[in-house]
Amino acid sequence: MKHISKEIKIGATFIISIALLYIGVNFLKGSNVFSHDKTYYIVVSNAGGVAPSSVINTNGYQVGTVSSVNYDYSSPNRIVVSLRVNESLRIPKGSRAYLVNELLGGVSIDLRLSQSTAYYADGDTIEHGIAHGLTGEIEHVMLPRINALVPKVDSLITSLTTLVSNPALSHSLSHVESISYKLNYTADELNRLFHNELPRLMENLQGTSSNLNEITSKLNQVDYAQTIARVDSTINNLQTLSAALISDNSSVGRLLNDTAFYNNLNGICTSANALIEDIKAHPSRYINISVFGKKN
Repeated sequence: MKHISKEIKIGATFIISIALLYIGVNFLKGSNVFSHDKTYYIVVSNAGGVAPSSVINTNGYQVGTVSSVNYDYSSPNRIVVSLRVNESLRIPKGSRAYLVNELLGGVSIDLRLSQSTAYYADGDTIEHGIAHGLTGEIEHVMLPRINALVPKVDSLITSLTTLVSNPALSHSLSHVESISYKLNYTADELNRLFHNELPRLMENLQGTSSNLNEITSKLNQVDYAQTIARVDSTINNLQTLSAALISDNSSVGRLLNDTAFYNNLNGICTSANALIEDIKAHPSRYINISVFGKKN
């Protein structure tokens, strides 16, 4: 026993190397040979890229890795995925394992725990599902919307191109420029009006207001009662005069209303006219001019 043969040393070294190699390979796969992790299974029809050492998460925290992915040749469309989960994690019944496509490639498993008080035993099969993840959302949700939006964007670009190439647009823009120039000119005129003419107008209005105030104060000083009394007196006098002119008892009334007087006056006017005409025709009958003091 003191002298160990060379063959034994070589055999022991080979066995230790194999053991270390096995431990290292499993370590690189993310499994600990010396741990007592639990193993669960999910059965899928499409592995979707899941592979050994794929990460298993729950609530964003890694709780295990995929230990193996095996195709069941005895049953078509049946792939068995072995899940190696930390021994401290108890998985309630009704929980589901979802295959999630990662943004940078690869597939992880999202373990969504239920609220049940009954738990799966080591070696049980867990229900599974497929979650799109961010890449799946882009592929299944955003891409269809983008594809539906592309024809509309193309139609919009075509319409914009037609609109821009239309000569009426440039004509309208020239009109808009002319209108803008006129608006600027109007704004300048208004500014000039407000700064120059408006103050003068306000001064004139203030002067007019002062004059109106003076007139109003003078009107307030007028004795309206006395003025109205005078007007009433004048109206009464006019009424008395009018009654006197109409009445037959007054001289003026008789003069105006007596027909005989009118006829006599008319006859006098006629006789006077005849006399004037006769004087014009025979002035020598009425006017004698004596040059030497004799009469004819």
